Order: sequence, then structure tokens, then C-alpha cells
Amino acid sequence: MPAVSLTNALKEFEASLDDFDSNLRFVSTANRLRPRLGGNLQWPGMAPDAKKLVESFLRGVAEDSVLYRGLVVSLFGAFEQFVRRILRDGVAAVGTNLSSYDSLHDGLKKANMYWTGKALQTIFEPVEYLQLEFDILSKNVGTCFAGSKQATLNADAFAIFVSILTPSSLTETLKRISVELQWDEFGKVSELQKALGEKGTRETTKAVENFLKRFAQMRNKIAHTGSSGIVVNQSDVEQLLIFFRAFGRALARAVEKDLTKHLAK
Repeated sequence: MPAVSLTNALKEFEASLDDFDSNLRFVSTANRLRPRLGGNLQWPGMAPDAKKLVESFLRGVAEDSVLYRGLVVSLFGAFEQFVRRILRDGVAAVGTNLSSYDSLHDGLKKANMYWTGKALQTIFEPVEYLQLEFDILSKNVGTCFAGSKQATLNADAFAIFVSILTPSSLTETLKRISVELQWDEFGKVSELQKALGEKGTRETTKAVENFLKRFAQMRNKIAHTGSSGIVVNQSDVEQLLIFFRAFGRALARAVEKDLTKHLAK
């Protein structure tokens, strides 16, 4: 039986996490290096432009928390993009294995019509984060009717207007593709248990939901107040990266499992 694979979506997300981790390490190294650098340089004979650059670096003042807060907002965007890829790639996988429109899950039939309509409504004000081809959207939706043997789903349309802030909004978003998230299943994932320092299924499930809620609150406060009144340190960002590596893998597996049930009969 064919199966849905979200490997590429997960790889893209994990590559983003790798980039964040590299930036985090660089900032940490630079902060440790700066107070030690001056006494370890051979100032005599240093080229004037190099000396000027070093002196500027040594005099520079940067609040670590400002940089870390920026990483939090960027991480939120990467997770949002990950969910868009899940929606798009999931629908595309179902469509690839579609033998006829009649064999498509009823929920996906309705969602394809609905989100295609939503996407077409943006023709005069296209969204910036998706490259929608409106002629193709129109052409594809015209193939989706009872009896059609060559139906083409508009996978890109499913990824429009996504804003993942809380566990409940993530649950609702994935319902677009007829996926019902079972949060207790996340509580059974050993990688998430380790990331959150929990052991039991119920405790881990609650910890996962609370972590996502706190992350959403942190991101919103930074984004909407100019980061006033909130301090983010290196360990906070490290914990976010550890969590989202584990959660990303678990989420991809959960969606793959549920979507595979909707493949063409």
C-alpha cells in the first residue's frame, strides 16, 4: 500500500534548525572571545584597516538577549513554514496516488474546493509567502468532479493563511487535510520525554502543550512589543531547538500515519 512521506518537509525544517544552532554557537563564541582577544593579538605591525576593525569589535556593545529574541521570532517562522510544507506535501502525496475523484476522502474534497476558493480570492492582493498560479488553480479545480479519473488537487491552496500559535490552532489547521491530531500520542514519544524531562505519557502530553503555548506567548510578546520586558538567554534558545527537533519528527510521523489512511483505494 502506498504511504505518505513528509521527508522533504522535515529535512527543510531541520536544516533551518541547524542554521539557528550555528548562529547561536557563533554568537556565544564571539561573546566569549571578545574579552580575551585584545591580549592575544600582535598589535605591532598590524595593518591599519585590520587594527581599526579589531578595535571596533572590542569596543562594541551588544545585548545578547536582543539577538536571541530575534532567533525566537525566526524559529516561529520556520515552524510555520514547516506546517505549510506538511499541508502542501501531504495533499500532493494524496493527489499523486489518486485513481479517481470519487475515491477521495469527502473531507479532502470539500477542503480542496474551500481552500482553492480562498486562494483565488487573493488574486488582487497576492500573499507574499506563497507563489500561487491562479490560472493553474482554476484549471485544477475544474478537474475535481464526480466521475473524474484525472482529478488534480490544489495542494498549494491548502497552505494559505496559516498561523500556528497554539496546540488548538495547530489541531484546527491540520483538519484542513482531514488529519486529527492525537496529542496523547506525542506523550509516548521518548525523544519528547527526554527533551522535556518527563517520563509518563500524560505528563509529557501536558508538557508538550504547555511548551507550545509558552513559545507562542513569548513570540507574540516579542513581535508585538518590540521585545520590551522579556529576556531570552542562550539556554532558552537551546531548549527551543531541542524541543522542535523532537516535535518536528513526531509531528511528521503523526501526519504521515493519518494521511496514509486517506490515500486512494
